[in-house]
Amino acid sequence: MFDAKSLLDTILGGQTAQQATAAAQSAGSTVAGVVSQAEESLKGTRVGEALAGAKTLAEQNPTTAVAVAGGLAALLLGTSTGRSVAAGAVKLGGIAGLGGIAYKAFSNWQQSKPLMEGVPGLEQLTAPAPTGSGFHADDHSHDTAQLIVRAMVATASADGTIDPAQRATLVAQLQRAGLGSEETTFLDDATAHPMSPAEIARSVAGNSQLASQVVAAASLVVDPANAKEEEFLSRLSTELGMSGDLLSHLRAAVSGFRAG
Repeated sequence: MFDAKSLLDTILGGQTAQQATAAAQSAGSTVAGVVSQAEESLKGTRVGEALAGAKTLAEQNPTTAVAVAGGLAALLLGTSTGRSVAAGAVKLGGIAGLGGIAYKAFSNWQQSKPLMEGVPGLEQLTAPAPTGSGFHADDHSHDTAQLIVRAMVATASADGTIDPAQRATLVAQLQRAGLGSEETTFLDDATAHPMSPAEIARSVAGNSQLASQVVAAASLVVDPANAKEEEFLSRLSTELGMSGDLLSHLRAAVSGFRAG
């Protein structure tokens, strides 16, 4: 069985993703360097032109592992919001970062504090939550990590833009990026059969800490300009029995991360 926590951590720009990015960029730099040497001796030939194109590709797209390290949205959405989330995913710092965002929002809400009180910058916003709080990375199980991934996929799929052909492309990208067959099958199934807000709520089973992280993850993916995605997030919070104040705290925290 694949490790859902590791997959979620990679999707959210955790340590695994950062290592993959560094390795991919290093590999791309090496390839580009080798190609440059050959290109110099073959200038003016068709082979030389082809090598020039290969060098550009290597420099711009070292490997598709960068796409995975960049975040789920880069692979599943293909929208401007998706690319924005992907670009900032490594800043989030994986499951720990997601938990830090949700924990701060949840704590402020519980204590009736203003939305962003005590959060002057991104570094403190994504500080790890205390162990045992329900928001720490160690507090998650395989099942809760899967649920958060499925919630993100369902939010991304809310406008019905991911068709079978796009799913096939996604699977191919994931395979090229080095994900195993189990992870690829899981993500393909999550895309083909997105969970409804009611199904997600049943799986959360009244766990307020998990509900907050599910909504934070969905808020990270949602495009505020996409009415169907916004409607999905609204229905999700309703099914979870989440108060409007807590939803506002979570969305403000996520917006603070994006702005950072």
